[in-house]
Amino acid sequence: MQRFTRWIVTKFIKNHQNINDLDIRARYGSLEGWVSIVINIVLFAIKIIAGLSINSVALIADAVHTLSDSVTSIVVIIGFKMAKKPPDKKHPFGHGRMEPVATLIVSVLLFIAGVELLQQSVHNIIHPQTVTASTGIILIITGTIFIKELMARFSFELGDIIDSKTLKADALHHRSDGISTVLVVVALIASRFGYNSIDGIMGAFVALIIFYSAYIIGKETLDPLLGEAPSKETIREIQELARAHSGVLGVHDIIFNRYGRTSIISLHIEVSDKESAFKLHELAEAVEEEIGRKIGGTVIVHVDPINKEHPRYEAVARTIEEIISKDGKIESYHDLRIVGRDADKCNVVFDIALAEDTDEQEIYDIIDSVQAQFKNIFPQMKTVIMADLKYTYSLSE
Repeated sequence: MQRFTRWIVTKFIKNHQNINDLDIRARYGSLEGWVSIVINIVLFAIKIIAGLSINSVALIADAVHTLSDSVTSIVVIIGFKMAKKPPDKKHPFGHGRMEPVATLIVSVLLFIAGVELLQQSVHNIIHPQTVTASTGIILIITGTIFIKELMARFSFELGDIIDSKTLKADALHHRSDGISTVLVVVALIASRFGYNSIDGIMGAFVALIIFYSAYIIGKETLDPLLGEAPSKETIREIQELARAHSGVLGVHDIIFNRYGRTSIISLHIEVSDKESAFKLHELAEAVEEEIGRKIGGTVIVHVDPINKEHPRYEAVARTIEEIISKDGKIESYHDLRIVGRDADKCNVVFDIALAEDTDEQEIYDIIDSVQAQFKNIFPQMKTVIMADLKYTYSLSE
């Protein structure tokens, strides 16, 4: 199937390798959408004619499910088309999030279809009707199951190529339609042995499958719309790319925002305060360029000059490491600065990175505890400790 999918792609999508180009992505979406629409309309016609001819609510419900696939495919095409629109005055980051918006609409349409089908199925369970399906009809409906599975694999493979949750959601819709058709075939076979209520029961199961598909698709969609957290692998890669540059002493406060295919990355790098502003500016630009080239998006680097020549710097750093190692909620510290010329009467400023599940009250308690322990060792020093925000990342190095 993969060979066939890639053959189709090469035939119908020019410059198909450039998957980060929004116009190319829109072509992938259109290809999947139109293939789905044409095949689903044919399958709907087959199922609805057969369902009405034998008065099977399960088969009629399955036909509606298949037709809803065509509706969602139209939404997919429109979503990709809107997502490729360039940035404008009201949307400076572009329209890339229209992809997940389209997927969310697919989820809502599925849920509505599921409600209507469940109502009809319950009615047929209470008031069962005689359903008689010939062997020919059963074989034809069985054949549609294999077609839907091929469509699901086609959509999944296109989704994998361009890393699109929207296409994978449509693939899941195809697969759920195939599974529901399996239940319909069971109902048709059972009806031949006089179990007429099975038709309504299987129709209800089809509705439940539609509900489940709507839930999974909607759940996958909400994260990119709300602003999902980047993976630790991505944060680690950003950190390693920055640390590889000579002169970068540490990396922290990484922020990763994604607007569709547009990414905005910001990070702080620790550097020696002895370097000239010109050299540090060049270093920041070099880090921005490499991260932008390797990961993509717009990168902004903030420079934090660090003075490690204070007479108490090593002792203070060692003490902080010992204190935070005792608290499982503290993952790391960074941006240590000692302000003041006096060896003992000075201000110690640093940030701490906490575990994701740390609540607000725990943050205050942890900072108070660290300050109290530090004061026992350096009573004349004052500490200023800040906890990283939830959307900033500072992995231990």
